[in-house]
Amino acid sequence: MRLELVAHFARPGTSELVRTAVRLLQDRGHTCGVRVPDGISAGPVPADLVALSSALVDADGTPSDPQEPPGLVISFGGDGTFLRAARIAREVGAAVIGVNVGRVGFLAEIDPGALADVLPALLAGSYTVEERSTLEVTVRSPTGDVVARGWALNDVAVEKVARQRLVRLQVAIGATPFASIAADAVIIATSTGSTAYALSAGGPIVNPSLDAMLIVPVAPHSLFDRTVVTDLGDLVTVSVDVDQDGALVSTDGMDPVAVVPGGSVVVEGGALPVRVARVAEADFFGRVRRTFRLG
Repeated sequence: MRLELVAHFARPGTSELVRTAVRLLQDRGHTCGVRVPDGISAGPVPADLVALSSALVDADGTPSDPQEPPGLVISFGGDGTFLRAARIAREVGAAVIGVNVGRVGFLAEIDPGALADVLPALLAGSYTVEERSTLEVTVRSPTGDVVARGWALNDVAVEKVARQRLVRLQVAIGATPFASIAADAVIIATSTGSTAYALSAGGPIVNPSLDAMLIVPVAPHSLFDRTVVTDLGDLVTVSVDVDQDGALVSTDGMDPVAVVPGGSVVVEGGALPVRVARVAEADFFGRVRRTFRLG
């Protein structure tokens, strides 16, 4: 089996963890590639691992297409690294699992000290797979033309571009105009993303097994500042008023796209989930309890 290792090498201890994984994989006859996640200062690939990284790109630096797609993707870092690894996994239909070398780690579940014990079990197929819901995103111009498309596992954020001013956004759920919101941003999150940006904005903690969509205003200039939880099958449209400065939309904190005045962002439940590998019984609220030191 081929495995893809996505590593945040700027995090202390990551390089040695990846070396341990590579040794274990190669000793058991498996192949692997090593890559640095895009969009974060993840540091360079260590010299002794460059050969595994260069195999992923052609001579001109463009991504190559290995004959054997990865059967499993492993991230080494925090949740940001996991989200980037999830993009690789979703594209090829592989499962993804994370080694937590980050600070919070709601998504990356393997403790670094357990890697040598857990990895053989993964290679033997001793894991379960959870399918996590995703969001499909379409950015449209004022005339309705498609400007960009994307998807998110955690959240879609429509944010102001002028630091000194709020942005006024019109939020519709289905065919119903729901609210006019002047705020720093509006977040549309999955249940998986409820513990990310949405949580920091005051949203609820939601079990990721639920197919729900959260609409969370960030610092709204309004007496109505509640999160709305709706069905993942609903269509949520966030439009920028024509007299505003415009907005910026990002998916999982990546791939920012400008939304011009009069433009809109359409969010709906995605047809293709992210397959998350689990080596232990799911204990989401236990993880919440430990992370926030609730007892």
